[in-house]
Amino acid sequence: MELSEYSDYRLLLKELYEERKRKDPKFSYRYIALKAGFKSAGFFSQIIQGKSNISLRTALSLGEVFKLKGPDLEYFENLVHFNQAKTHEDKEHFYERILSLKRGKPKTLEASQYELFTKWYYLAVRELISFTRFKDDFKELGDALVPRISVAEAKEAVKVLEKLGLIRKHGGVYERVDAAVTTGDKWKSLAITQFQMAALDLAKGSYQLVPGRHRSHSTLTLSLSEPEFQRIRGEISALRKKILELARNAPAPDRVYQVTFNVYPLSKVDGP
Repeated sequence: MELSEYSDYRLLLKELYEERKRKDPKFSYRYIALKAGFKSAGFFSQIIQGKSNISLRTALSLGEVFKLKGPDLEYFENLVHFNQAKTHEDKEHFYERILSLKRGKPKTLEASQYELFTKWYYLAVRELISFTRFKDDFKELGDALVPRISVAEAKEAVKVLEKLGLIRKHGGVYERVDAAVTTGDKWKSLAITQFQMAALDLAKGSYQLVPGRHRSHSTLTLSLSEPEFQRIRGEISALRKKILELARNAPAPDRVYQVTFNVYPLSKVDGP
């Protein structure tokens, strides 16, 4: 089992338990409670169901139960901190810790793909290069984005995109390569968390940086049940695909847009 593929420590614990249970039918919640010092056998079930958080001490105890050592134990600890972080700053801190641990793994291609989502302007530069004749004027490239990025950041973006094979230099001019990039289903949620946070900050900043005629913002506050929420998710997914198709068929693109969808509860929701 490759721990670095997991972005949710609860799912990781659940699958570690199931794997151990298959090998040893006597391995049970009661055994875990005994070894980890839990007051009840049901506490582990509450953890993996999202009904209870865990402390660092508990994380270390569970690490011993599941025989996690060295880098695996460190990854698990940081994943617990990341999942339970309350502030943006804490989440960003543990995100960077997890990134550094993942970079240390031998699967360099996955680590590189993950790197693509660490800065909002990497993908923006890739799209900008798709319709502009960029040679080596990094100041011009950086100034073309809103908000603008520095020369150093523009160079960094081009370097990362070249490394990933998402752009290339041909005849002295950079061009976009239509290569697919995926972070994998289990890793995806963690890989794009920071990217999505940055996208929300960009949306807020657009009110001051972009004229009203060039942006669109709308908000709905609704009362729904779970079935309606799931239908809305489906509608957004379908709309996302339509927008992607429109972009692919655009005959003469001349700007880069960021499109962000967000649906979230403003009242308490039962369950994990």
